[in-house]
Amino acid sequence: MKNNFLIILFIFSTTLVYSQTVSIDSLQHYEGKKVTVCAKVQGIFVSNKTKKTTFINFGNPYPKEKFVVVIFEKDLVNFSYNIPTHLKNKKVCITGIVKMYKGKPEIIATKEEQIVIQ
Repeated sequence: MKNNFLIILFIFSTTLVYSQTVSIDSLQHYEGKKVTVCAKVQGIFVSNKTKKTTFINFGNPYPKEKFVVVIFEKDLVNFSYNIPTHLKNKKVCITGIVKMYKGKPEIIATKEEQIVIQ
């Protein structure tokens, strides 16, 4: 069990090492690339639709956010904490592939390890 933990820790740490750290303002230039971005959470919204989607806003509160982390309901089981209360007003680093959605950059988080509180 200890060996499995060490292997997972090694994979996670090498993932962070091989992703480039970029600022929110330059994310649109990294579409399709794996990056790490660090910033303070400006707001969190959970949709009221049938399938709950969590949106974590950075740069400014919604609707003027500069960057969004999206967590779909099916992936919430991969998080050991309640996202809205645990991440509220925290500075975090997110690692993932940048996608553009309606002209704004986003990263889809599917597991807790992608979001690290600073």
